[in-house]
Amino acid sequence: METEHQKQIKQLFEPKFVIDLIAKANPDFAKNNDLSDLTITPIKHNIGAKSHHVVVRYDSASIGDKPIFCSSSSDASRENAFNALKFVNNNGFKNTGIFLPKPLLYKKELNAFFYQGVDGENLLYYIKQDINLTEYAEQTAKWIAYFHSIPTKGAEKLNSKNSRIKTIIPGPDKFLKKIEKKFPKHFKDVKNNFKALVEWENKNFKTLDKLCLIHGDFHPENVIINKTDGKISGIDFTDICLADFTRDIGNFLQQLGFMSKGKRETQEIEKYKDTFLKKYLETRKIEKTKEIEKRINMYIAYAALRSAIYFLVKGPPEPDNAFSVLKECKTIIEQNI
Repeated sequence: METEHQKQIKQLFEPKFVIDLIAKANPDFAKNNDLSDLTITPIKHNIGAKSHHVVVRYDSASIGDKPIFCSSSSDASRENAFNALKFVNNNGFKNTGIFLPKPLLYKKELNAFFYQGVDGENLLYYIKQDINLTEYAEQTAKWIAYFHSIPTKGAEKLNSKNSRIKTIIPGPDKFLKKIEKKFPKHFKDVKNNFKALVEWENKNFKTLDKLCLIHGDFHPENVIINKTDGKISGIDFTDICLADFTRDIGNFLQQLGFMSKGKRETQEIEKYKDTFLKKYLETRKIEKTKEIEKRINMYIAYAALRSAIYFLVKGPPEPDNAFSVLKECKTIIEQNI
């Protein structure tokens, strides 16, 4: 027998409910777009008696290659993603010609965030194809450069805990206990590397002139290429916060390298990394100093550590992958401290 929770969440897969919800929350959008032919494509459809995680895509002829997406989960609020994307739309990317997903509504009772995105594949999909990635690397660099250039006034409260390694959720109290219990041989390295990164970042923050609005989880799977015009758009704004811009850069470079293993030659990926970084610095008119290079390297180490933690606590765990990125993290820290 269905629980009340299941009945509520299943409404996100009913066209009439969704059309009425959008019309009530965003009448201007509903007025300009006829959603009567709305079709639904489940992307994630995990609905339990008391918990859920769903991602849904909605298409209509009136919105063409800009479908609507809904993300809803009982594990983490989607309200920050809605507020963050609303802030970015109001304050950035104007007159750039670059598309930014548009927030439509947040439904608190369902913890559901609706936004209009683009129709296309993510960058990881193209990494797996036998094609030149130079243009995509440059476009991605320009997109995140514009993102980092958004004025930050009014963004101080956007997911403030995510601004620092030491306070990011879930914190060490949660993941260290699990790792110590399940993988004691990796526990010491995870704990020591986490401590070293926190101590380094505490010192680093004292030297920064200003913080930028960062994506917080910038990697190839969160970069979408529009299938109509080939232009880049970012997705997943859950972790937006004020921090050092090099955190996004380090995360993207580390994840680009890791996700490309076995799919591209190392030399080729290093070339794309260089292309990405060069175009980013050029777009923001920033000189590549030894200090910036060190900050990027340390956040590459942090990205590797995050991956290691993920591989150790996920179900089922992947200890071999965890060992690989944990080794990468430790090496970089030793080289830069």
